[in-house]
Amino acid sequence: MKNLKKLSCLLVLALFVTTGAMAQKNFKKEADAFVRDIMQREHIPGLAYAVVKDGKIIQQGQYGFANLSWKAPVDPETVFQTASCSKLFAALLLGKLFDEKILLPDQTLGQLLDSIPYYWQPITIKQLAAHQSGIWIGDFSKAKTTKEAFELAKKQEMTYEPGTKSFYVSSDYWILQYIIEKRLKKPYYEVLKTYVLDPLGMQHTFVNNNDDSFIRMHAVLPKEAAVYSWQKTDYKVSDMQFGSTGYTAGGVYTSILDLAKIAQTLDEGKFLTPATQNLVLNNVPLKAGGKGDFGIGFASEMYQGHKLSGHSGGPALADYVRFDDQKLTFIVLTNQRGFHPYLAKTLATFYVPGLKNPELPPNYPISLSKK
Repeated sequence: MKNLKKLSCLLVLALFVTTGAMAQKNFKKEADAFVRDIMQREHIPGLAYAVVKDGKIIQQGQYGFANLSWKAPVDPETVFQTASCSKLFAALLLGKLFDEKILLPDQTLGQLLDSIPYYWQPITIKQLAAHQSGIWIGDFSKAKTTKEAFELAKKQEMTYEPGTKSFYVSSDYWILQYIIEKRLKKPYYEVLKTYVLDPLGMQHTFVNNNDDSFIRMHAVLPKEAAVYSWQKTDYKVSDMQFGSTGYTAGGVYTSILDLAKIAQTLDEGKFLTPATQNLVLNNVPLKAGGKGDFGIGFASEMYQGHKLSGHSGGPALADYVRFDDQKLTFIVLTNQRGFHPYLAKTLATFYVPGLKNPELPPNYPISLSKK
């Protein structure tokens, strides 16, 4: 009788494992079909995606070409321009600096910096990182150094009292980069490597030190995907470059495997203290009550009953969406910048029961099937 019960348990377990494996195969098949279809419809030359669950990559794929001129295929180590999704790296760095007491979330600019406008004095690091500073965006394209960018930021108007609302501007992150470099006495990328990239084994994450002079130059990056846009009938090279003054805000290149390590790190919950990780991923409260739209670097929202955190950039060169309560993350990297960032949320519909396709902007040129 005992042997019969044991056999029954083993059969049930085998059925469960087999069913799970079949379901996962079906998910991958459906996701692959979606990716191939959307690449054709959105004219995406190359794409890589990953699904991370409980600290493990459960699905990962790459398609198409990193470079159309030479037909170089996308592979797991291809590095893509992430644009504003670079803020996720800045978020981990800030979190680490908070934990090591090098910077503190509630430190004010008045405590950290000299010769700043009086209305900057009460702004906190946390408010800058959560886009609650009230400082208007400036044109930083002509700034050659972080100091020049900082001086330009000081000339911008205040649009609201710090901490009273959220408004997404990259000026906040240019100021943060100046503070980080001033505090650590090193260029931002060196600080990022020391505190984030090297400890997490991110070997395929770079900046290209773009020089936007008369003769434009930038570093040669290993396996860099060229960036394109689709212009009605053909592709154009879209030379999307970021200066070294604002790598906190944009301009970090990374591979699908390295970006997946952010999700894996958050799932494992050991890189940052629990309190700091909670601060990074969740909406920072506003002064008068309610919550803003961002944590530290991460956008944060309730979506179809699920708590999400993440960011996009380019607008669709990088798309990172984490279902925080399920420890389930969807990441898509592409080299076509001219479409809406909806791929990660759509990919999630193949894995999250009952999840519907995201709504696209009015008059969007393609439609998604109803789910």
